[in-house]
Amino acid sequence: MAFSADIAIIGGGIIGLSAAYELAEATSARIVVFERMAPAVGTTGGSAGVLCLCDFHDIYAAYTLLGDARVRDLRRSHDIGFRAWGSLHVYYEGGQFPPPQDPFAVRFGPDRPDSLYHREILDSAELVRRFPWIKRDHVLGGAFYPNHGFVNPYRLVDLYQKLAVATGRVEVLRGTPVLQFRRSGERVGTVVTRRGAWNVGEVVNAAGPWGAKVAALAGRELALTPQRIQVCVATAFDDGIDGSPLTGVPEPVNGEGVWCRGEEGGTLLFGQHHHATKPGYTVDPDYVNRMNDNDYPTDVAAVYRRYWRLPKSEFLNGWCCVYGTTEDGFPIVSRDSEVTNLWHAVGMNGHGITCHAGVARTLRALMVEGSSHIDLSDVLGHPERVDIAPLDVGRFQRGELIQFHDDSTPRGAKPDESAPSPEV
Repeated sequence: MAFSADIAIIGGGIIGLSAAYELAEATSARIVVFERMAPAVGTTGGSAGVLCLCDFHDIYAAYTLLGDARVRDLRRSHDIGFRAWGSLHVYYEGGQFPPPQDPFAVRFGPDRPDSLYHREILDSAELVRRFPWIKRDHVLGGAFYPNHGFVNPYRLVDLYQKLAVATGRVEVLRGTPVLQFRRSGERVGTVVTRRGAWNVGEVVNAAGPWGAKVAALAGRELALTPQRIQVCVATAFDDGIDGSPLTGVPEPVNGEGVWCRGEEGGTLLFGQHHHATKPGYTVDPDYVNRMNDNDYPTDVAAVYRRYWRLPKSEFLNGWCCVYGTTEDGFPIVSRDSEVTNLWHAVGMNGHGITCHAGVARTLRALMVEGSSHIDLSDVLGHPERVDIAPLDVGRFQRGELIQFHDDSTPRGAKPDESAPSPEV
């Protein structure tokens, strides 16, 4: 017996389920989501859930604004565990302070009190007064972005699933791994799963770090690399800290930048991050150590205690998740270059929560509207379109990699050791 669906989405994380909701709202298609385990148990559930400015390219800036607008809309009626604890850049001696205007603020985000671009410039005394665990040594000041924050990724994905299913056009099948694609010429005709065969019209690969394995089922090679990322935890409540913004220190841990943000319950999360594929971190997502390296919490503690006062906090083993990364640090969101009904939405490089609504809108533009641009006019209040054609899956083979803008570093984004200045 064969089942049928107009659109099959593979992956029940934030990308797959937000895409299912977006496409269900934009079409009358019957959509099925195949999730090999349960929604959000992969990269989404292991993420920091951060919503901050990723404004190092106009595509990322647009995705940030769309993600923020969507979360604001959902927060009006639903509890998704949003915490507006902000993000903080600390500027140390040797850096430029006060900092210049954000490069995308004029184009994408006028400095309104509720904007993601709204910032407060703090001198060193005010910074330490508001965040007393930060040592004042060599600190020039800071830029605080109060409207940044984080969501509970499980609650957000659960909400998207409920909203998608409520349309009457989406079915989510948990515990349903995809085992085979049966191609008919240049198309995938049938998707074979643990729960039987499905005749499909379109297929969306939203499998996160498993995206290359999914593409291989169609005989395609995808320029996507799964990389292991560690997150450890500190008992900040022991030092009376509550509600810490997303921030960091100007020193790597074992050669890798580490971000920090507060967590519900008064703990701190510390996590690795790099914006593109990096040697030494590649893993098989099906066979990866989900625990921290033995010395990782201790190594993080040693670095952070040079800049922060955490005398009582204990640094404890957390977890590891796997990012889907690309060589240039940008997602792959496009039709496959050979299989005409296969679409890819992978390679978020750790920015999936921030960018999810932008990726979903990109799929709508490509699959429904036949457009290579996404429209931001509903978010900005004036006409603005952003070209999404550069996210094409074939750019790596053609050598047409996307470049981060030279004059822009992520505002509030999770820092890495490649940042050109000591701001974090």
